[in-house]
Amino acid sequence: MTSGRNYSRRTTSRTPSPQYQRPPSREQRGRGTLGPRKTFRQKLVDAIFRIPPRMRLYIAVALLVVIIVSLLTAVFSGDSEEDAAAPVATTTSPAPLDVSVNPSKPVEMYIPSLDLRAEFEQESCATTDGAIDPESMSKACTYTADDRPYSLPGTDASDIVVIAGHTGAGVPAVFNDLYDGSADKHQVHIGDELFIRTEESGDLWLVYEATDLHEPEKSGLSQSEEIWGTSATPGRLLTISCIQPANLLQAAVKNAVVGWQYDRIVDAI
Repeated sequence: MTSGRNYSRRTTSRTPSPQYQRPPSREQRGRGTLGPRKTFRQKLVDAIFRIPPRMRLYIAVALLVVIIVSLLTAVFSGDSEEDAAAPVATTTSPAPLDVSVNPSKPVEMYIPSLDLRAEFEQESCATTDGAIDPESMSKACTYTADDRPYSLPGTDASDIVVIAGHTGAGVPAVFNDLYDGSADKHQVHIGDELFIRTEESGDLWLVYEATDLHEPEKSGLSQSEEIWGTSATPGRLLTISCIQPANLLQAAVKNAVVGWQYDRIVDAI
């Protein structure tokens, strides 16, 4: 039996299954549709070539400078390490001599820590109104007097040795380096050495060591027991100068006094 309509017979066909293929590697597929993933080196090269030529030149010069500086730093740092490893030569004071030098007029003095050298006046220090007042601005002097027990320098000096020298307000003077008036402090430090050559010592040097520092008012200097002591002080030596104030228009009203003690005698500095 047939119906009033004719129907075509539906036929079905099965689409064959696609053949399985291995998915592309990460390098092949890249990210999305951007193609294969570039290596860091490729990215770096691309980035460099995107820089304008003039800028690339500046960068190249800067890198070259950095490399040169690095090489120089490495070389000098190596030299420094070698220098640090090498033994350092130290300057040692000459060995003391077992000799005696009679007290006599000094000829020359030297303070190594200040590189201060001074020659001496032939006569004892002059005085003005009872105060020591050397005649020369460029030479030191020793002070002795008939009514004072002061001695001349020697290994067996019986009492204190007094050496004086001028300082100048803005002008050269023999003891300018002993005291810094602008900073208001001594330039000599405790333990510094003073070398003195005398008429009797010849080429030998009497060596004294700094032991005490003072800044007394000029009016009170002669009464200071701290400086002069109360009895004989064999081997003690004083260097006395004026303190020039920072204001050059002001008068010098204080002294710079350094106390030294005899230590030994040597044949060289």
